[in-house]
Amino acid sequence: MNKVLTITVPSYNAENYLLETIPTMLSVSNPEKLEIIIVNDGSKDNTLAVAQQLKENYPETIVIVDKENGGHGSTINSGIKIATGKYFKVVDADDWIESKNLSELIYYLEKCNDDEVISPFVKIYTDKNTEEIYSYKPKLNQKTYQYDDFLSEINELPKMHAICIKTEILQENNIQIDENCFYVDLEYNVFPMPYIKTISYFELPIYRYRLGSPTQSVSISSYIKNIKMHEKVLFALIHFYNSYQSISKVQKNLLEDLISRVVTTQANIFLAREDVNQAKKEFIDFEKKLENANNIFARKSIGSKLRIVRGSKYLLFSLISLIYKRKIVL
Repeated sequence: MNKVLTITVPSYNAENYLLETIPTMLSVSNPEKLEIIIVNDGSKDNTLAVAQQLKENYPETIVIVDKENGGHGSTINSGIKIATGKYFKVVDADDWIESKNLSELIYYLEKCNDDEVISPFVKIYTDKNTEEIYSYKPKLNQKTYQYDDFLSEINELPKMHAICIKTEILQENNIQIDENCFYVDLEYNVFPMPYIKTISYFELPIYRYRLGSPTQSVSISSYIKNIKMHEKVLFALIHFYNSYQSISKVQKNLLEDLISRVVTTQANIFLAREDVNQAKKEFIDFEKKLENANNIFARKSIGSKLRIVRGSKYLLFSLISLIYKRKIVL
C-alpha cells in the first residue's frame, strides 16, 4: 500500500525516548499508511538496538537509517532522500505525537493535494510541568489557501513542528539542510518557500514539543556554546533571502522579520557571555559581516537591547550585557 505520511525521527543517544515516542505514532488506526524513518545519527548508546527492536515488531512501517554523526540537518536530509510517503514530517526523538489526532491527519492528507498542511502543536515545559497550544488564528479552516493568503492570515512563517509538506517538493527541488549544525529547523521552515503554492490548515494538534531541558540547543547555555552554529544558520538564511528573486511582498516581509529576530537572538548570545570584552569585539566583527551580507539586517533592530547597543555605537555593550545577564538569572 502506498504510504500517505513519512515521519522522519532524528535520533542521537535517544534510547530513553524512542520507546516512548515511536509508540505514539504506531498507535494510529491506520498504521499501514504511515512510514516511520528512524535515523540513528551515530549514537553512542543503544539507540540503534532499540530502533531494530521496534522494526522487528513493525517491519512494514519502520525503516532504519544507521549513519555516522552528522547533526540534525543530516538526519532530515537522509529522511528526505528515501521517504516514500505522499507527505513528509519531522518529529524529534525526544518529542511525541497525539496518536488519535495523527490518525485523523493521515486520513486528511490522503485526500488532500495541497503543497503544505499546517497544524497546531503543543509546547510541553518539563521544568514547569505546564503546557500550551501553539495555534494560529481560529478563523482559519480546512480549506485550500494560496500560500501568500495563508501567510497574510497568520502573519508568520510556519514552524517545523506544525509542518507537513509534500515529499516531492523536497525531493524534486533538492532541498538540503546544513549538516553538523544546530538550529537548522529554521532552514527547513524557509528553504521550500519558493515551491509552495497552496496550503491548508488542519485544526487538531499533532506534535508535542518538549521544552525546559538545560541541555537543549535553545537554552542560553547551549546558545553560547554553539554561537558559531547559530551564526552559520543566520547567514544561510540571509543568503537565501538575497538569492530569492521571485518573492512576494508578504513573503519578503515575513522573511525579513524572521531573519531580524535571528539577528536579535545572535546579539543576545553575545550579551549573555561572561567574557564581555571578547564578546564585544566579536559582536562588532559580526556586525561588519552582517553589513556586508545585507545591510537591511544591520539596520533593522528588533528588541530594545540591540537598538541601544547599536545606537551607542557599542559603547553601552558592557552595561547592557550586565543588565541582561542579571535578568537571565532572575
